[in-house]
Amino acid sequence: MSSSASFASAASDPPYKTGGQEVPINSHVDRRKLLKLGAAAAGGVLATPFISKFASAQGGLAGKTIGFSQSYVTTNWIKAQREGVIQTAKKYGLETIVTDANHQPTKQITDLEDLVTRRVDAIILSTYYSEAISPAVRHVNEAGIPLIVLSSALQPGVDYTVHLGTDTLATAKDAGDYYVKKLNGKGKVIQILGSPGSTVNQHRGEGWHSVIDKVPEIEVIGQVQADYDRAKALRGMEDMLQAHGHIDAVYTHSEDMAMGALQAVKEAGRLDEMFITGYDGVSPEILQDIMEGEIEGVWYYAPFGTEGVDAAAAVLRGEAVKKDYKFPSPFISKANVLDYYDPDTGKAKVASSRFQPGG
Repeated sequence: MSSSASFASAASDPPYKTGGQEVPINSHVDRRKLLKLGAAAAGGVLATPFISKFASAQGGLAGKTIGFSQSYVTTNWIKAQREGVIQTAKKYGLETIVTDANHQPTKQITDLEDLVTRRVDAIILSTYYSEAISPAVRHVNEAGIPLIVLSSALQPGVDYTVHLGTDTLATAKDAGDYYVKKLNGKGKVIQILGSPGSTVNQHRGEGWHSVIDKVPEIEVIGQVQADYDRAKALRGMEDMLQAHGHIDAVYTHSEDMAMGALQAVKEAGRLDEMFITGYDGVSPEILQDIMEGEIEGVWYYAPFGTEGVDAAAAVLRGEAVKKDYKFPSPFISKANVLDYYDPDTGKAKVASSRFQPGG
């Protein structure tokens, strides 16, 4: 198959502002010294993230605090992950310190170092910048703080306590098989990619290409670097529609980007020409689109927020846990979407936690 003929990259949007106010750290402060001195010495120079406190605790977790670090909070999937952490922490009565790096790897490094300085009991980490933040992860390791990693894996050379994810490479290969069958081995496809630093994003491209690249008559005629952002996917897909008179399919790496592509295709009046797929399946909007046949389907990808707190609680209780958990990623299509979506309420059906200590 041929390489992409065109590539679009939409301009970045302003940083997303969270509900929790954060105060920048004084630039002249030596953070390494703060890490050695501890929270008491750090005092007022630490950034003030969103902090949740709850009166009661379950299973010997009274007085425990977990930190939660995210790269940003702009997509439906990431928002669902954050909500899962906050609500599940309530169940355990855990104090939770929640940070948002606002798309800045340096900010996520700062956030992790702050959590170390605050001497939290465990850290839950979701990152799209695994390589860039490795120095801060090493500080977490050196401090002996349990680290629960959600979704994208970390780089070699750092450690973690539990990693919760999906076999994204295998799922992407399944996606490749789906495209070969759906296209009958022939077609012109647009690919819309997520954040380059995300291991999950990389796997969703590598696994898919490892299958379709073996089929000479399936051609990727354009790529859009949309960073999991709906607006960027919309603008990039508009460019692809202008550049190409015929498109058979659009392979996107997330539901937000699938919905951005769908909007562009519908506005161009070309929906009957192609099919669109994505990943995630947590937003009612994408599930409604699938039910109505406007989106072909998505490979379900849990946000892991609930499971992350369950894993942290198990570790803090001293329970045996596996180092790596891999959860299935079924395809949500029109045939089974009602297993995930209630059209009467317009809400996604809440899945129970799939985490089990020890396996």
